[in-house]
Amino acid sequence: MTERLRRAIIDGELELGDALSEDKLATTLGVSRSPVKEAIATLEQQGLIDVRPQRGSFVFLPTREDTQNLCEFRKTVELEALRLAMERKREETLSAMRAAAEDMLVAFEAGDNLGSARADDRFHDASLDNCGNPYLVNAYRLVSSKVAALRSHRSTLPSRDKASAEHLAIVKLLEADRIAEALDYLGTHILMMAERYGLDEGPARVTGGRAARSAKLDHIGPLLD
Repeated sequence: MTERLRRAIIDGELELGDALSEDKLATTLGVSRSPVKEAIATLEQQGLIDVRPQRGSFVFLPTREDTQNLCEFRKTVELEALRLAMERKREETLSAMRAAAEDMLVAFEAGDNLGSARADDRFHDASLDNCGNPYLVNAYRLVSSKVAALRSHRSTLPSRDKASAEHLAIVKLLEADRIAEALDYLGTHILMMAERYGLDEGPARVTGGRAARSAKLDHIGPLLD
């Protein structure tokens, strides 16, 4: 149940800021309210759902400041992870990053926005997967779901072709052992997320709340076995 709801948020089946009804979720997914409550509590800890007393539960909707803070955290973690990965598992890291970068380009050119976003995830995950430091991995897990959701929700932006090109440029620098340049490039690339994926606060937002749009839960499909 938790993973199904998590994927619905990350893959864009539910919109950022959607108000969530426990009753509708339970009916749509064919479960009781108990696992829905548990899933919402778990996803709140992952930052994917905001629970507001007296208001309800909402899919997260970051401000520009939220996104900027997220990018600063990612830069700190990912640059160190990539440095270690290139020291400890250079070939595995490069292979994974190049494959993801190429898959992202193919998906983008085919108009497969979700496929592009997932390849984007794999590109950035490659350094964490190969850095050999569980503390860095655990730190990144604090934000990985939110980052993946932002990528899929914002994957139709024209700037995604620029992001794809930047991935390939980073790989070329790493393959040439120009590590310092690659790290600088990656840092700039990560910080650009705040500009490319940042969400403006519109008139529908209110202090302490979220957009008052109810989720269209009927399209997310039944809970799979």
